Amino acid sequence: MKNKFLSVTAALAIMCGAFTANAANSASENTNKPISQVSDVQNMADDTTVYVQGYLIQNLGNEMYTFQDDSGTLTVEIDDDLMGANMYSPTTLVWIAAEVDKQGDVVALDAEEIQFMPNQASNTAASNN
Repeated sequence: MKNKFLSVTAALAIMCGAFTANAANSASENTNKPISQVSDVQNMADDTTVYVQGYLIQNLGNEMYTFQDDSGTLTVEIDDDLMGANMYSPTTLVWIAAEVDKQGDVVALDAEEIQFMPNQASNTAASNN
């Protein structure tokens, strides 16, 4: 019985390790995609997929946030299920995959994926507020 327990425990540990490694690889792959600046997004076509990196400097309510990078700010809609229980602050670096949402002259982003990178938080943009 003891050997069976150890075998099951070892199998679970291996599976958890593989899951963690795959999640880390996925995050690394995603953050290696070409990053657009807010100033570039302003001129992109509606429904264009973009990848931005910066800071969520303000929660506007109703799943809307102000996103900022070194080139400016945009409003981004982030569904609650994407945010999860992640704790963040205006100094937490985030990577977002989103679609450009243009309505007239107003340009915003509709997030499809978000990754929080608190270990890389060196926010020069948000500290200018």
